[in-house]
Amino acid sequence: MVPRRVIKQEKQQRHEWAMKQIDKGVGFSELASLVAQTWGCSRRQARRVVTEAHKEWMDIAFGDDNVDQRDLLFQCIARLERTARKAEEACSYACVIGAVAQMNRMLSLGADTRGFRGHRAHPSRN
Repeated sequence: MVPRRVIKQEKQQRHEWAMKQIDKGVGFSELASLVAQTWGCSRRQARRVVTEAHKEWMDIAFGDDNVDQRDLLFQCIARLERTARKAEEACSYACVIGAVAQMNRMLSLGADTRGFRGHRAHPSRN
């Protein structure tokens, strides 16, 4: 079976659809699977669509003064929470630890610093 050629309008539709999904907070890998299923293309083509959409989304998000940076931060936090939840369900605890550590850094909670509230700086010191 010979794959059909995709016209320019359909490529644009895929791209715009992927951008909307990124705005909704869908993760990169999950979005690649969704693009492949929704648009009936290969995983490789889906990754290409997602990569291009993600690049444009990042240019718009970080290059525009009208974008609320705080909202963008909380979208990223929501993605990390979703990633941590999925990793925990899959018993991938290293990924959970990484996601939680990244959230901690992004939110500057201070739990990664010495002597935060409720814990001694060193267990052997009084």
